[in-house]
Amino acid sequence: MWRILKSLLANFGEDRRGAVALLFGLTFIPMVVGVGLGIDYARAQSLKKQLGHALDAAALAVGSWQGLSGTEVEQKAKDFFNANFEPKYGTSGEISVIVNGSIIEISVTGHVDTAIMGIVGIDRIDVAAKTEVTIAEKKIELVMALDNTGSMGSNGKISALRTAAQLMVDILFEGEAEPDFVKVGLVPFAAAVNIGVDKLGSGWLDTTAQSAIASEDFQPGVNVLDLYGEITNRSWNGCVRARIAPFDTQDLAPSPGTSATLWAPYFAPDAPDFSWYPNRYAADGAFGGDPDDYDARQRFAGKYTALTLPDWENDGPNFNCWSQPLTPLTNVKTTLDTAIAAMSAAGSTVIPAGLAWGWRVISPTIPFTEGVAYDDEDTIKAIVLLTDGRNDVGGGLGNHNRSYYNAYGFAQTGHLGAADGSQAGQVLNAKTAALCTAIKGTDTQLYTITFQLADGPIKDLMRDCATKPAMYYDSPSNSELQSVFEDIAKGLNKLRLSK
Repeated sequence: MWRILKSLLANFGEDRRGAVALLFGLTFIPMVVGVGLGIDYARAQSLKKQLGHALDAAALAVGSWQGLSGTEVEQKAKDFFNANFEPKYGTSGEISVIVNGSIIEISVTGHVDTAIMGIVGIDRIDVAAKTEVTIAEKKIELVMALDNTGSMGSNGKISALRTAAQLMVDILFEGEAEPDFVKVGLVPFAAAVNIGVDKLGSGWLDTTAQSAIASEDFQPGVNVLDLYGEITNRSWNGCVRARIAPFDTQDLAPSPGTSATLWAPYFAPDAPDFSWYPNRYAADGAFGGDPDDYDARQRFAGKYTALTLPDWENDGPNFNCWSQPLTPLTNVKTTLDTAIAAMSAAGSTVIPAGLAWGWRVISPTIPFTEGVAYDDEDTIKAIVLLTDGRNDVGGGLGNHNRSYYNAYGFAQTGHLGAADGSQAGQVLNAKTAALCTAIKGTDTQLYTITFQLADGPIKDLMRDCATKPAMYYDSPSNSELQSVFEDIAKGLNKLRLSK
């Protein structure tokens, strides 16, 4: 175009005719301005594209970075903009970064110095570019598996736990009653876990005593649900036994055709009427066998017929599992508020029972299906496991049961190692470690807390259980426990920013 213009101007200049000279004078400046406008406008458009390209690179960078503050977002945007802007046709001013919640708006102005249009007083052309990005937010699924054993009733620990758990929920819910970006579950545990009486017709409970453990504490063929029906003022409260190994440490879905994958209802037998047995709540008088056969006394099911427990009797068939039912994953804050407020302290410690049900609550497979698939890229899964004690089911008791009744039954039945109960703690520790390894294999983030605990081996176990050492918290005080839960909650909120 410039060559054509030069040719025309040369012809105009050599033509001596008056009309042509007049025409030349009238058209020269507009022609120059028009051609100059085209050239300079093309350069301005190129600059605008360069600015837009650099802004897009900056927006994509800050929109996918985890946990940046407003100042860090601005600096990161500037760094990426400067790295991607090539000042070929013009110059750029400072970029502007505005963060409004999950939306980041980045804009910039630049200018092109004109090559020709200066002859008419236009020395520069200003150019503006703008882009906006919405930070991609992941969702959170969190389960709190929390020790509600008897030792939590001392020194205000259960109260501190309720306060800390409530704080975590408050932070994650960000003031919303039913947000769509977070679901939380709660699994209080002691010697066993209460899954809720509403699961009786679920299809994955062993309601007909099919499995090997369903009636192992009684005569063959006895169904513990029938025994509950015999007692006039007690009913099954929702607690369950652990499945037989290896299913107790697996996330394998239950199958009605495979009885070992089902969960048997919990029923702590009445112990023989001797002082060295805890949990004696029914008279053995109807038993007609050898009075010194303690095992036969305990297995005799006839003593439950029309049994009425006294009002003061808090033990009975639900002995060592008094926790309130677990809460499946939910985004309804009031449901969680109520469940947390109801936590109380009672019973002995079986950590793998609590952790296993924490895993099942967050798992996408039955028995609970509120969780999304493990490979869902839009969701972060996490479990917080807290205990204030070591695995302990009273392995040193001086009676034929060798332990308190718990999710694994009595030690003498063989599920906890040697029948004398001396290995119960070691076996439960190994089951805890196996569960931790399996959970971490699903890319579920595992946080662990030992709460005012002096036991070195269990601290080592819980530290190794955490996804990484920094996700293990060692023995905070009551007040510090709130800071721990707050730290975890804020960390999870930061992880909501997707990479």
